[in-house]
Formats: sequence, structure tokens, C-alpha cells
Amino acid sequence: MCSFAGGVILLALAFVGLGSSVVPRIMGMQPYAIISGSMEPAYPTGSLVYAQPVSGEDLQLGEVAAFWRDGDVIVHRVNSIDATEKEIVTKGDANDDVDLRPVSYRDVLGRVVFSVPYVGYFLMALGSLEGKLLLGWVVLMGAALCILGSVLNNLATRQGSENS
Repeated sequence: MCSFAGGVILLALAFVGLGSSVVPRIMGMQPYAIISGSMEPAYPTGSLVYAQPVSGEDLQLGEVAAFWRDGDVIVHRVNSIDATEKEIVTKGDANDDVDLRPVSYRDVLGRVVFSVPYVGYFLMALGSLEGKLLLGWVVLMGAALCILGSVLNNLATRQGSENS
């Protein structure tokens, strides 16, 4: 039997991991972490946004799109659409001007449908060696607390039966 603290740690990690990444993917959505303030206040830095895959021609004015640009995923709002050139012009909500380059329909990854604040920080941390080591340490500590809880429970049970 796990100690309460160990169980809480392991359950919290499972909830964040499954709830933020696995479940949305099963529903066909892709999560992306917001790493800059260009979409504040709608999507603050550290938020995790979920994009439903759509083609570029399916986007509407005012929707928020996730798209490829120079090897990175960018999340900005659709400011205008050029159906003839098959491009969208985007703009970060916090930016004064539209993005310098339009986005080709083929570079569109999807339409942002919802977000969760702060969870993006967790996923960004997992992208670093330090974050992976910290996660490993937390899992080990949770498992150690579970084992310790079981050992102490067994000792208490054994001691109680010897005193009877």
C-alpha cells in the first residue's frame, strides 16, 4: 500500500501527463506550448494550447492558428486571408504589427480550440535534460514513499499482532 504522499505524487504526474498530452491526441488534437508573450493575454507564456488539425483554407478571420515557420511551431491569430495566393496573414495579439511573412496554407497545422495555463511550462521542462532528471527524481521519490508506506504499514500490522 502506498503512503498518501507517494500516491498523490504519482497520481498527479499521471494526471498531468495523460490529461495534457495523451487524451487530447486520442481526440485528434495536438498540444503546443506557448513560449513567448506574443499571444497574451489570450494565451499567456507557459500555456498549453490544443490545435485541431485543419487545412489552411478552412481557417476563418479571427481564429487562432498553429503553423510551421522556420522549423518552429507558431501560434498567432488569423488577421487576413488571401485565397488566391493560398496564404493567411497572422498577428500575435500582443504585437503591434502583422507578421512580416504570410503563412502558406500547406504550413498550417491546425486551429487552436482550447488551452490550459501553466501546463506548457511542465512540457517545456521535459524537453531539457534537467527537466527529465527532475521528473525521474520525482517519480523515484513517489515510488520510495509508496515502498516506505508499505514497509511501515507491515511493521505496524506485525507489531500489533505480536502485542495481541
